[in-house]
Amino acid sequence: MERIKLNLDKSKKYVIACSFGPDSMALLSAALNEKLNVVVAHVNYRKRDAAVIEQASLEKYCEAHDIKIYVLDLLHKKATGNFQDWARKQRYEFFKKVAEKESAEAVLVAHQQDDVIETYLMQKKRGNFVKNYGISGENEIFGVKIIRPLLSYSKLELKDYDDIHGVPYSIDESNLSNDYERNKIRHTIVEKMSLEERKALVGEIQNKKNKSFTIKSSFTKDEFLGLDYEEIVQLISFYMEKVNEHKDISLKYVNEIKKAFVTKTNLQINITESLMLELDYGEVVFVNKKRLNEYTHLVKSKLETEIFDIDFSGGAEDRGIENLDDEFIVKNCSKNDKLIIKDYSSSIRRLFIDWKMPLYLREVWPGIYDKNGKLLYVPRYRKVFKDEHKSKFKIKIDYFTSF
Repeated sequence: MERIKLNLDKSKKYVIACSFGPDSMALLSAALNEKLNVVVAHVNYRKRDAAVIEQASLEKYCEAHDIKIYVLDLLHKKATGNFQDWARKQRYEFFKKVAEKESAEAVLVAHQQDDVIETYLMQKKRGNFVKNYGISGENEIFGVKIIRPLLSYSKLELKDYDDIHGVPYSIDESNLSNDYERNKIRHTIVEKMSLEERKALVGEIQNKKNKSFTIKSSFTKDEFLGLDYEEIVQLISFYMEKVNEHKDISLKYVNEIKKAFVTKTNLQINITESLMLELDYGEVVFVNKKRLNEYTHLVKSKLETEIFDIDFSGGAEDRGIENLDDEFIVKNCSKNDKLIIKDYSSSIRRLFIDWKMPLYLREVWPGIYDKNGKLLYVPRYRKVFKDEHKSKFKIKIDYFTSF
C-alpha cells in the first residue's frame, strides 16, 4: 500500500498514541507525510523484555524526525485488579494529561479494521447488547477526544505500508499466542477470512444501528423503569466511558436493578468502582463516585470551590451564627454530629432524613465548624436551590453528577 489518508484538520495539533507496533508506526508515518502537527505518547508497561528496546527505538525515530515524545514508564507502578482494565486506565489518563499540556485537539489511536472485526465477533459471542458494535471512529475518554483514523485499513495493509516505506516497528510476541480470547479469534477466524468475507462482515457491523434516545444523568423513577434493556445499556456504557471503566451489562443484571428499584425509596448500586446508580425519593441519578471525597477548608470570610461558594464577609447573623471567628472551617458534615437549632439538639443524620436528602449528598454536604471542631451551621437541603439569605452559601449539587 503506497499511501494512507488520515483526513484530519492540518490546522490542529494531535497526540499520537504509539506503541512501536506496526499499526501505530504506520499512523505516525502517515501523520508525518501529511505534515500534521503531532506529539507522541508512549506507555511502557514493562511486561516484556523487548519493551525497553522498543521505547529506545521509538525515541530514536522521534528524534530523527524532530517529534516531541512523552513516555509513561510503569516500572515502579503495581497493577491492581484485572491487568487489562488497569493498563487501559493508566494509558488514557496519561494521554489526557499529554493532550491538555499540548493543547491538542485529540488523541489519535491506531485501531484498525482487524480490531473492529475482532471486537464485533467477541461482542456477538458474549450475546450482550452493547452501546457500539465494533469500534467507534471517534469517542471521548476522560474528557479528551479520541480519533481512530485507520479503521478502514486492515492490519496486513498497514504492515505492508511499513515495509514498503521502511518504517521501523516491532511485533509484540504476546499477540502470537492463543492465550487470550482476542488472539484466538484473530488467529483462528479473522486472519483466515477471504476479502469477500471480510467485506461482508464489515458491512454487517455498519448496518447495526442502536436505538437513539436522549442521554441524561437523572430520570424520574417511572421514566427509568420504562426504559428497555438496550436503552439502559447505552446509558450505563456512556457513563462508564466517562470514568474510563468497563464491564459487560447483561439482561439479567439490568432486570435485577429495575426489580430492586420497584420497591425501594432509596438505594445505591455500584456499577463500577467510580460509577454509581442511585434511587432517591422517586429520582434515579448517575453519580460520579470520584467526586465523593472528604474535604476541609480553612475559610477567611469567603471562598469558592468546586463544591460550594461562600461569602460571609458581611457576617452570618442572618443564618443564626453569632460572633463567627475571622477564620472558620468548612468540611463534610459528620452524620453523628449534633446541631443546636432553637435550643433543640438534632443529629445531622436525622436532619438529612427529614430533608429527604439524596444518599450521595449526605457523604459530602458541607457544614461550618469553629476551630475547635464544634458544628455551628448546616445549610438546609432543598431539591430546587433557593437561598434568600443576604450571606452566601451555595452548594453546587450538579458537581457530583457531572462527568
